[in-house]
Amino acid sequence: MEVAQYAKLCSRLSRFLQDYPSDVKLQKNLDKLVKLYDRLDGLEKALPRVEFAAFDELILLTLHKLLDAFMRDASKMLQEQFFTVFARVLRRCKSRMQGSSLAHVQRRLHFVQSCVLYLPPPLELNEEKHTERITLASQSEELRIAVLHSLQELFDENARQDEVIQFQVDQHHFFAYIVSSLLHIAKQDRCRAAALLAVKVLKCVLFFIRDPSTLRQYLPGVAADLWKCANAPQQASKVTVAALNCFALALYLCIGDESSLNIGNANQGQQKYTLDEIRQDAKLRIHVAEADRLVELKSTESEKWLQTAAMNVDLLLSRMFAASVSAIAVGNKRGLPRSSWRVRCALAQLCDTVMLRCRIALRISFFRCYDELLVLQGDSIAAVAHEADKVLQKLQLYAFSSEERLQVLPEMADRFQMLLSTLVLKLSAEHESTKIHFIRILRGYLAVLGSSLSPYFDASINSIYTSLCRVASFAALDIELIVNRSLSRKSKSKGMSATTTATVLVSQYQKRLHYFREEASVDEVFLLLQDVGIISNPAGFIDCAISLLSGAHSKSPETGGAEAVLVFNEFLRAYCKNTISGGKRLSVHLIGHILEDLLALEAWDEHKSKLTSNDNKALVSQRALMVECVGVCAEILGADFKVFLLHVLYPLVEQLGSQDVEVERAALAALEKIYFFMGYESLGTLFEINMDYFVDSLCARLEQLEMYPMTAFVVEALLRHTRLTSLPLFDEVASSLLISVDLYQDSTYVDGLLRALKALLSSISRDGKITEAKKNLSAVDAEVEDVAMSHSLLNGFIHEMKVLANININVLDNEDNFSEGKNQLGDDSPEQQSVMGALPLEYDAEDGQEENGFRTLVIDIMERCGYFLVESNPIACCLVLSLIDEGVRFLSKHKKQLLPLVAQMWPELLPRLRVKNRAIVTGTIRVITTVAEIAKDFVGDRFVETVWPILRSQLQSIESGNDTNLPQLTRSMLLLSKEATSNKEYVLASENCFAQKMYSAVSGTRISQEIRQLLATLSCLTMVCSQSETVTQLVPEITYVCSKFLSCAAPQEVVEQTTKLFWALARLNGDEVFCALAALADWMPRVPPCTRFSAYDLDYIRRFYRSFLSNMKGETKYCRDNARILMNCLFI
Repeated sequence: MEVAQYAKLCSRLSRFLQDYPSDVKLQKNLDKLVKLYDRLDGLEKALPRVEFAAFDELILLTLHKLLDAFMRDASKMLQEQFFTVFARVLRRCKSRMQGSSLAHVQRRLHFVQSCVLYLPPPLELNEEKHTERITLASQSEELRIAVLHSLQELFDENARQDEVIQFQVDQHHFFAYIVSSLLHIAKQDRCRAAALLAVKVLKCVLFFIRDPSTLRQYLPGVAADLWKCANAPQQASKVTVAALNCFALALYLCIGDESSLNIGNANQGQQKYTLDEIRQDAKLRIHVAEADRLVELKSTESEKWLQTAAMNVDLLLSRMFAASVSAIAVGNKRGLPRSSWRVRCALAQLCDTVMLRCRIALRISFFRCYDELLVLQGDSIAAVAHEADKVLQKLQLYAFSSEERLQVLPEMADRFQMLLSTLVLKLSAEHESTKIHFIRILRGYLAVLGSSLSPYFDASINSIYTSLCRVASFAALDIELIVNRSLSRKSKSKGMSATTTATVLVSQYQKRLHYFREEASVDEVFLLLQDVGIISNPAGFIDCAISLLSGAHSKSPETGGAEAVLVFNEFLRAYCKNTISGGKRLSVHLIGHILEDLLALEAWDEHKSKLTSNDNKALVSQRALMVECVGVCAEILGADFKVFLLHVLYPLVEQLGSQDVEVERAALAALEKIYFFMGYESLGTLFEINMDYFVDSLCARLEQLEMYPMTAFVVEALLRHTRLTSLPLFDEVASSLLISVDLYQDSTYVDGLLRALKALLSSISRDGKITEAKKNLSAVDAEVEDVAMSHSLLNGFIHEMKVLANININVLDNEDNFSEGKNQLGDDSPEQQSVMGALPLEYDAEDGQEENGFRTLVIDIMERCGYFLVESNPIACCLVLSLIDEGVRFLSKHKKQLLPLVAQMWPELLPRLRVKNRAIVTGTIRVITTVAEIAKDFVGDRFVETVWPILRSQLQSIESGNDTNLPQLTRSMLLLSKEATSNKEYVLASENCFAQKMYSAVSGTRISQEIRQLLATLSCLTMVCSQSETVTQLVPEITYVCSKFLSCAAPQEVVEQTTKLFWALARLNGDEVFCALAALADWMPRVPPCTRFSAYDLDYIRRFYRSFLSNMKGETKYCRDNARILMNCLFI
């Protein structure tokens, strides 16, 4: 049935050749043919039938003749349908049309010529006047796509043939027309599907020709038009990818390595004598010489053409690769639209063609493509990175021979330095992503060549080091951002063969660079430095770094000291990774050379380098990086660093007490690395074991602060990072510190000594709390033992009663039990304690020997603090006040020694309340608060007579409203944590009231020095009123003065502290507080129902309120809401 229908359609189409049919008839037959092909495609998949081939050939010839004659004047819709059917017929006849014979080629070209006539001609034919010229605008997109599909079926070959077809001269021109027409559609057509299909057909045409000599005539135009097609505005990524792939194919077919070698061999063959030439007579040698000249002329022209083509292609590649992510980010539209990952994959494939298949002709473009591959290798899309990495692996494994590698190596070394110099010049001008591209290119050179570049780096290490210092231009250490780094080491357990992995977390400040802002970019720069460091000779860059730091170059703006140390640290850090992976590592001698030169630099000593503020800031950063270098050296050597431990331990501890937080953090990180890699349990253990090394130096230097002014800070650092009881020779250090305080009490070293005393006292208090906690735990255990002992005494009593009752009980057993119980009681039994309690007062067994020693030391410190209370320096005075506060708290259980000290210092504290510096006044008030908390009524009279008049005048001068000039919220409020309340055990019953009813106040205000002083004063009054009954006489006055701080315009902290004060005042004298709150709240009592109060009138109460509030400053109406809430909580 299909055969009959096939034959019927063939006969109808054949009749159309003789008699021109109408469009409707031809349309119907074409539709039937399409339906037949749909049915035949399904049948032939199951069972191919050979008899249909003849009908396909007949239909193909018929359609071809109709295409040349009738279809030129047909409608556009009929043409579209016709070419759709024609493409399907060509697909069915493709296997019989392919071949390299002349007949097959001529037949295919006839079909091609008929199809090309229906495409818009290229713009180069504008000079010819055509009346009915086809243009892209006049032709439908569907028809153009159908024609291109037919051409694709004609040129596409299922089996690739390597044999080159020899074409005639007119056929060359015909192919040139086809190529130009396809390029015209590809770059001008707005239909993306048509442009994409035109590029695909062009690719098939180029491969169909395959003749290098013919294709070289088309290459300039093909390359330029494909570039325009790929770089068209708003071009689709698929079209761009197809254009790049077609360009790569054109390069391979025209100037590939195989074609270049064939041309070279052909030229060499023509230059030699052939057999015919040898047989010729000597007379013909003149003609041979002329022929040789012609051959040389042709080879020279070919070489010139190759050079020109290589230069043009290199220029085109430079324009392609000029499109970077930074250009798109800043709005630059030059270059390819590389936002699509497919385009970047196509660029990697183009680089593959240039570097691996056209390396002979395009030698000048090798490094350009290599740089682009290195950039693509770091792409965020895995497919792009994989494609680029695959090409680089091919290049490294198969492309380079030993001779080529020796030839490329010097060029790569020179190009590395050239790229590094270019990066240095573009640091301040280019976008950050562009600079990262340069970084990745440089890292790629190092990764491919590796240690082969070591001789070149050694020869120019000074220039490379200087350039890297410019690239890693150091900005600052960001003290607001801490970076945690985890370190690990393997160690064998005692008595076990298995290894365990120990880890420690080291914290350091984040490093900021001038020209790289993003964290990922900074990491890329550091990785580049590490790659250079692992390739370079360690001795070379160590000498270069030390010479830059110690010579005149360290003060130049190009290579500052911080930059030199930063680059040096990253060079060394590369060997930390090598040590872990088992690779090349630095020797102990080189580390010793580094440490010796580093500690000998002038920048290491803080007291020797005091410059201007800007220079001092740079010097602090340099010193912090130098301290970090010691930690890197310890990380490299690991346990072998113990050789240099005593050499670097004291200098590091000295930097640990630095006044700059950057240096302090770096020293702490270095010490943590040292104790971790050397096997110590903690930093305190490291200090404890090596304390004998510290003591002699500290004691000697504390008495020579003129030569060693940082010694006091060393003591402070030791006490801050260790426990006091873990220091075996602490007594000597403490006594030497007190002697130094006596010697230099009037010098400029007072601040450091007072800081050391503050750390000493804090350490004593901290250890006292730990000891007390242990005693409480032992007391609980003693109670448990007492319970068990009570059971044994009960058993003894029962035994005695049984003996008295004449029960058969052995008395000796009872005596044994009694002796055991007696032994169990020991010296700490209740009987022993009662005997001690009966002894005279001189038998002082309250504390142990250790606590007695600490108590004596604290008393000595407190006695020396009285001298410094009159110090004019605010910092020193505040330190002394904090020392007194800490000492009073420590001596709270030893009132026998505390009260004389308080009486001795009280006259010296009062003048501090009258100074203008608010910080000193606030610190003094806090000391009085602590004394009132501990001494209670001992300071009651003194407070009433001497302190309250001063505080009253200060409270009267402070306004209750909020200062509008202060910002509502500052950054310091978010960074600084609020200090804990000193009186934790003093909890008022008003907390429930706070939770139920919120007071009206201004929240989120900045805590100024005035508000801090006010809060300290209110807290002091609250404490005194809670602990002492002597101040009862001051309740009316305190209530009257502090009532204005209940204002809703006051800060929230002030209102809350004022309410606590009123709770304490109400306990002393509730009547006075009631009257004051009633006046503030405008509280009116209810009218008594009794007739005895017939003369009761509310006007009398209002008159009393007005007289009570007449002398009060400020607007009392703002206190009404808070006063009502407080009155409801207190009295109602």
